[in-house]
Amino acid sequence: MNVEVELELDARRLPADADERLRPQIAAACGIAEEDLLSYTIRKRSLDARKKPQIRLLYRITAELRDGIVPGNPVKPAGNPLPEWRVPDNAHALCHPLVLGTGPAGLFAALVLAEAGAKPIVLDCGRDVVRRKQDIDRFFQTRELNPKSNLLFGEGGAGTWSDGKLYTRVRDERIRYVMNAFVAAGAPREILYYSHPHLGSDRLPSLIAAIRNRILALGGQFLWDTEVVGVETGNARFRNLRLSTGEKLEGPAAIIACGHSARNLIRSLTDVAQSARKGFQIGCRIEHPQRFINRTQYGSELPPPSLGAAEYLFSSRGNGEIPGATTFCMCPGGEILPAVCDCNTLSTNGMSKAARDGAFANSAIISTLPPDTFSTTEEALAFLTALEESVFRSGGSDYTAPAQTARDFLRHERGPVPKESSYRMGLKAERLDLLLPAPIRSALENALRHFDRLAPGFLRNGTLIGIESKVSSPVRFLRNPETLESSVPGLYIGGEGGGMAGGIISAALDGVKLAEALLKRRT
Repeated sequence: MNVEVELELDARRLPADADERLRPQIAAACGIAEEDLLSYTIRKRSLDARKKPQIRLLYRITAELRDGIVPGNPVKPAGNPLPEWRVPDNAHALCHPLVLGTGPAGLFAALVLAEAGAKPIVLDCGRDVVRRKQDIDRFFQTRELNPKSNLLFGEGGAGTWSDGKLYTRVRDERIRYVMNAFVAAGAPREILYYSHPHLGSDRLPSLIAAIRNRILALGGQFLWDTEVVGVETGNARFRNLRLSTGEKLEGPAAIIACGHSARNLIRSLTDVAQSARKGFQIGCRIEHPQRFINRTQYGSELPPPSLGAAEYLFSSRGNGEIPGATTFCMCPGGEILPAVCDCNTLSTNGMSKAARDGAFANSAIISTLPPDTFSTTEEALAFLTALEESVFRSGGSDYTAPAQTARDFLRHERGPVPKESSYRMGLKAERLDLLLPAPIRSALENALRHFDRLAPGFLRNGTLIGIESKVSSPVRFLRNPETLESSVPGLYIGGEGGGMAGGIISAALDGVKLAEALLKRRT
């Protein structure tokens, strides 16, 4: 007999491995002896911190009881599990479709195609995670950037060295497929039921390599150090990908999942496929001592073992003249990184390891520039590049990050910045408020005051580090709503570079949908 059980437990009294020690509580909730509980499966785990310092862990569980056992307490029979999405059969014998990009969108598009028997050819201008890590380590040691293999380009995309957040507001049955693929690659099963699951940048490289090996085992191919500079058409449909070497790679169809940092390729694609300008976000990354965030969210500087480092998600509303703002990509116990792929530019991002045990917490505070801010896509892309060049110069032209305390940002002053930070390349006191466009600056000022009311001390303890300019794309490629093809038949453009996603799960989901649509093609 399977029943549904809901538990509400005091997180302060639970050990780090609480999820594996719930048998007594489940049996008590059912009103049965513990030996009559055969097994249990956690369906969802979430946190209730509304009455700090009383922190509650909320569980929804399916429990399997011994045959013939009648629960002593009222319980609900477990419902039938929702059917999981399945990879469609390759009914039309599509073979060797091209997939550009090994970020979440490209990697999961390739996985679906490989599992359907299509044997995709996957291209990336960067390198596999092993060689990519060597290039990243060399960058931190020498400050010499490899423009094709860095914290943005290479196997896994920008998400490989990030917090590895696996939650999204999107609801789609295909998300379960993505999560199961990560578990099959070696991720902990907790990502299937945590309300805010994450993987950590120390886990992600091996998980991505395992997914790549799965694709290879199914007949897929990977071409590293292979830069695509354009798309060619013939007979009003996709014909080939043009490489930087001058070679051309033909295929029956292509999925472009390049990421929004591949601006040169995006420019080239706008000449081939129909697109539209869209709003995009920029802002600053802010850093706090993690102990301050723990105290704010949990009521204690030391987090309960069952919870780990505290996180937050804040937002402020606009007032007509001042746009709203929100925190984004919050990394508890994390590190701020130089997210760059072009020499002499600087943009920041955040990452954290699985344990989230670093001394600092960081998050972006971002606001949106509306589509009509710029007259063309080229103008928007040029603005972003110019902004990143000015940030690079402001820091001293060596990837040192310009920084400003949150209070000095509001005062429009340059003052001293903390000597200690998670940013490994160093900080230089500068006026970040002067680098941002006026609407974004006003939005951040309004947000910082609001966040300080939500979490007293947010201003006093916060330091703004660099400019976050690689949040989303200013362009969206138009797609046929039925076939998901771009305006060029046989060419699919998606993920973050296509303006269709924002984060690991939404990008992976878009890749799955594009592969599914491609497999259903009949011509």
